Amino acid sequence: MKLSAHITAIAVLTLGIAGCGGNGNSISIGRIPVVTPPPAAGTFGDGRLTDLVEWTRFNHGLPAMGVVIVENGQIVELAATGLRSATAARSVSEFDRWHLGSLTKGLTASLAGVLVEQSVLTWNTTPLDVWPEIDSSIDPQFRNITLRNLLAHTAGIQRVNSAPSLYGDLAAGSMVEKRRAFAAELLADNPVAPIGTHSYSNGGYIIAGAMMETLMSSSWETLMRDFVFAPLDMLDSGFGAPGQPGDLGQPWGHWDAGSNFDPVSPGPDADNPQVFGPAGTVHATMQDYARFMIAHINGANGIGGLVSAETFAMLHTPLADGSALGWGVTGDPDEPGLINLVHAGSNLRWYAKVRLVPELNVGALFVVNAGGDLAAAAIDSLESLLEERFDNSR
Repeated sequence: MKLSAHITAIAVLTLGIAGCGGNGNSISIGRIPVVTPPPAAGTFGDGRLTDLVEWTRFNHGLPAMGVVIVENGQIVELAATGLRSATAARSVSEFDRWHLGSLTKGLTASLAGVLVEQSVLTWNTTPLDVWPEIDSSIDPQFRNITLRNLLAHTAGIQRVNSAPSLYGDLAAGSMVEKRRAFAAELLADNPVAPIGTHSYSNGGYIIAGAMMETLMSSSWETLMRDFVFAPLDMLDSGFGAPGQPGDLGQPWGHWDAGSNFDPVSPGPDADNPQVFGPAGTVHATMQDYARFMIAHINGANGIGGLVSAETFAMLHTPLADGSALGWGVTGDPDEPGLINLVHAGSNLRWYAKVRLVPELNVGALFVVNAGGDLAAAAIDSLESLLEERFDNSR
């Protein structure tokens, strides 16, 4: 079974601000030194996962890296190695929090599923249904786009990272008001792709989140805590970069500075603007996100929980080019009958990737406290080792 099958149906999100640097404190921790051979892949539960993670982290010169593997409804292995900051001798722990980037989209789509089941809205609710006052400003091509279009990246909404107002003081008022104003701005713009075709968009998720905020008279963050985190017992999850400014009680993200990594203290420069929330600002412990993975594996196998099996099926059904609601859906080149649910994302300071294989009741989350190509390459390398480990355990 190719646990490391390439993600072909969904783009890796980089919710970064181009041109920004780190805080100037960098240290060279090595750039892919040649250290061979890797530890033997072994089997689940043999106590050697930490060696595999550390070998991968060191060989790609990363500050820290972690992985959690679930099988048959429980965590079977978890490991984290490396440093919370590249400039400090503080090791990560298995209970640390990691920024999830665009893995947030699966959480936002799941929130939408909860609210659909509560009849707050439907998969066919349109922005105009929620905000009839934008009738005169919305681009005519957006008049009939639905919640499902927005969550499956088929609404033609721009990616957002080039939006001129994005990084300024978007609008006066609360974050709910800012998201609502930005949603109206996005909907007044021209589509970037034909409606119904796949075009990956952070903006679509911001609009969807703002719709839910308006209908529930509550912030997306509060809705996420109340309707996703709490039911799944995700008590160590939150928003933005984990930790407190200047405090190494949690890992820090890192800019990839070419030959070094620049750590970024939690604070305004450590993540993208809060308005991005529904598209990519959640952080969580690996244990917390494992609960979310298990819920979706169970759901794909017809077992309800957070939502019904029917709603899970909707979340996992692609609309175009393998893009479902918060998930990419791919086949497996070695075992074509197996379906993988995948996603990856980064805010350029962190990197995360998830892969679920529901038919085999297995899934894995990979996290790195650095952005850039090295983080992506390290995850691919570790996936290859874990593929062998999984096969040895079957």
